[in-house]
Amino acid sequence: MNKPPQDRNISSSFAKGLAVMATFDAETPSLTLAEIARRSGQERATARRGALTLVQAGYLRQDGRMLSLTPRVLALAGGFLQANQFGHRVQPVLNQHARKLEVGITLCILDQDRVLLLAQSTVDQGPVTYGFTAGAHIPLLHTSLGRMLLACLPPEEAGEAVARADKPRHTEQSLTHPEDITNQVDLARRQGWCLTDSEFEPGILGLAVPVSVPGQTPIVVGASVPRGNNPEADTGDLLQGLQLCAADLRQSKAVDCL
Repeated sequence: MNKPPQDRNISSSFAKGLAVMATFDAETPSLTLAEIARRSGQERATARRGALTLVQAGYLRQDGRMLSLTPRVLALAGGFLQANQFGHRVQPVLNQHARKLEVGITLCILDQDRVLLLAQSTVDQGPVTYGFTAGAHIPLLHTSLGRMLLACLPPEEAGEAVARADKPRHTEQSLTHPEDITNQVDLARRQGWCLTDSEFEPGILGLAVPVSVPGQTPIVVGASVPRGNNPEADTGDLLQGLQLCAADLRQSKAVDCL
């Protein structure tokens, strides 16, 4: 089978270097070259060249056999956040509504079948704290943020994403059958909000609403609260608060650039 011709405008070496950086996460902050090669899907020699180039450039550090990211990678994210004025246009809106609701609020986007956290309120008075920061990935299928993002996609595209994505059982309540998850995504699309109950963390409700409008890049905001006896009643005020937060973000055009 013939391979498709390579686009001469694309640097495959640069793309492979980015893939090396993407292999690191909270669960694996340090990796060997063999692990980097396996996680990035590259031959070991290719991964080695990419990793050592990043060491020389200051984006990775090497300690014996182990490699890890350096703080310099934050400059890449910082450029995006500053260019799009997150500190002036997004963070204040999240903080304002978080103070009113007394819960942490998270802004997320879809990133290759995962939820990418873009910003989080800095008000430290919410009842649930997971310790995630901007740039973190969280599960797609078992969080309200992930399902709401999927609900922002066309149904066929969302169904394909559900079929592709990993389906670990985080808790006893985690849905693992694709049809069950797709039904919940469809429900979120119809009602315009998504509620998950103990599927990612036991005893925790997740609630999310869309910020983006149809046809735009899917963007959502959400929050988590402890579960009570009546989940939908317990989250009534929270739903209204999140909807107001999403409306403020739309009105300010703070996320139009995404």
